[in-house]
Order: sequence, then structure tokens, then C-alpha cells
Amino acid sequence: MDPNPIQTLADLERVALSRVDKVTREYWAHGAGENITVRENASAFDQYRLRPRVLRDVSTVNMTTTVLPSTNASPALVADFPVGIAPSGWHKMAHADGEAGTAAAAKALGTAMGVSMGTIVGEAPRECCSPEAVRDAGGSAVAFFQLYMFNDRALMADILQRVQKAGYRTVLLTVDTPFVGKRVAEIRNRPQLPSFLTTINFGTLLGTSDGPEDMDKKEKRTGSLHIDNSLVWGEIIPWLRATTSMQIWLKGISTAEDAQLAVAHGVDGIVVSNHGGRQLDLCVPTLDALPEIVAAVKGRIPVHVDGGVRRGEDVFRALALGADFVWVGRPALWGLAYDGQRGVELMLTILREELKLCMGLTGCASIQDISPTCLRLVGSSAKL
Repeated sequence: MDPNPIQTLADLERVALSRVDKVTREYWAHGAGENITVRENASAFDQYRLRPRVLRDVSTVNMTTTVLPSTNASPALVADFPVGIAPSGWHKMAHADGEAGTAAAAKALGTAMGVSMGTIVGEAPRECCSPEAVRDAGGSAVAFFQLYMFNDRALMADILQRVQKAGYRTVLLTVDTPFVGKRVAEIRNRPQLPSFLTTINFGTLLGTSDGPEDMDKKEKRTGSLHIDNSLVWGEIIPWLRATTSMQIWLKGISTAEDAQLAVAHGVDGIVVSNHGGRQLDLCVPTLDALPEIVAAVKGRIPVHVDGGVRRGEDVFRALALGADFVWVGRPALWGLAYDGQRGVELMLTILREELKLCMGLTGCASIQDISPTCLRLVGSSAKL
């Protein structure tokens, strides 16, 4: 038997998915429609080849990068390498360590974690972690809180107040979900899905009740919640600014036009994302969307990207196309399912070491050395 069975994220995926039930496996692996975007998010990387450079001093490879710029209230958040854990919900489906274990792994590896609003929406402690618990486990690594905007603005304001008090620095507003995509696997498996995946309950965000009257008010308040699909640029960004002092980032940007609007409306950063292919099938893979967005932003705000990253070389290629930072979602769940917090640390370590090797063999001694000239399109005779 191989004493070191996990050498790549493909190994980790294979072993992890063999350890969970069919419903969980399909919930993680599938997306919207026919899963075309899920597949193309990953395969988009295959159109780029690396251009090795030689006789360069790579005796030291510096992978540190700024995740969040400094503000008057907070210092810059610097990561040891440019890969963070993207927001995804219900980590306890994978392992009892849950989101706290994921956060501790991010802290141990010196990088950042985004916490999903879905993470802390559940019906019992076994199904969720509080925002405070996740923050306590990860410390400054836990800086991003992902927000779905529901129609009860008072509730949204309460949530923002609570996570800001807990120490989160950035609200990551998800803007690609005015409606929930057609997730065929979830529709077919719905009778078997855990209750916390089929209902909305904001108990862990609203805090514990003091008595029956408070519980009754809470149930009435959360019982009729709906995603607010009337959001527009000129209203939601000012509302967030007036409600919280956290940085305002948008997750779900996939066109140059929307990137320009984000800059024009004063957001602090964007994440190029298509929700891991879980919203609109047949949309542009995030790696393909990245160059036009980078060109539109012109360095005025940070541009991060997620979707389909499975190798350190993928991280390198995203950075070469202009991303400032790269997020991974599903691989964190695979790591948890494999070995809890240690499994997430293993996943991040694999990506870190693959990226370091790729940088060294392409002659890049620092993140700043990575550029489009490091890549060539398959079938092209010219560098980018």
C-alpha cells in the first residue's frame, strides 16, 4: 500500500468522495444544469501552457501577497501564499471539525478564509458553527464574511453588526444569486438532503433566545425570508456603506461591464466567480472571464478569482492572467472529509508546494514576477 496516497488534489478528491454518501458527494460535485460550467471552470486552465525561463536566481521563492490592503482602522492582511479558502456552506457535512477546523487550517498555513453565510445557517450545533467560533479558530485569517441579501433589511443589518463585532473585516456580497440556479442533483436528492440544506434558519446569527416570546419573534421574523432580487447598484452599495464599516467586496462578477460599475460605485474589491458553476450553466468559465475584468479594473481595486483551481500550476496561471489572489472551495471540503483540519492543511500545503515549484521552474522568484508572458495559448506560436 502506498504510504503517501495523497500527492495531488485529484488524489484527495478521489479518496474524500469515496468516504461520503451519495447525496453529499453529488451536493459537492454537481452544479447547475448539465454541469458544463462546473467542468469548464477546471478545463479552462488547460488552454494555457507554461513558458519556463532559465538561469534566474530562484534560490529564494517569495510567495507572500496582500489579500486586503490596509485601511485607517486595520493593517494590511498578508498571506504567506496567494491561495485562500472560498466561502462554502456546511463544512460539518464533511467532518466534525467543521468550519472551525477549516479556519484553523487557514491560520496554520498563513492564508485567508471566507466564511459562508450558509455555514452558520443551521438548526443545531452539529450542523453549523457560530461566526464567533469560526473567527476564534482562525483569528485574523478569517477576514471575509459572505452575505446573501434577503429582503429583511433589519435582519441583514443585525447580521452585519454581529460579524463586524466578531472581528470580520470584509463583507463579501454575493451578487450572482437573484434566483437560485437549477441544481438538478439537489432537486433529485431533495427528499434525502439534511434539513439544514432545505430550510432557512438564522438562529446562530440572531443569537440565542431568552425565552419563548423571543423564540416566537425569531420564528416569525425568519419564516418569510426571501432573497432580494430587486438589488441595484445605486441602492445596495450605499446601504452597505451606511450599515457597516467593513470593506465592501462583490463576489460573482464575470464581465468587464460589471467590473467597471463596481469601480464606479466605490466597492473595495471583487471576486471573479460564477458560484462554482452552481448558478447558471453554460456561462463563461472564470479563468476566461478574468483577463477582460483585469483590463477593465486597471489596478484600481483588487481582483480575486475562484473556480476550478485544482493544481498549483492553476494558481500560477490565474496570477499570470492578472488575479491578485486565488480562492478554492470544493478542495477544502475534500480535505475535511479526508482528515478534518489536518486534511485541509494537507490540501493547502499541496497547492503551496506545487506553486513554489512552478514559480521556480518558470524563473519567478516572487509573485510580482508572474505575468502573461509566462503563458502561451495552446496552438499559438506567440506568448500572451
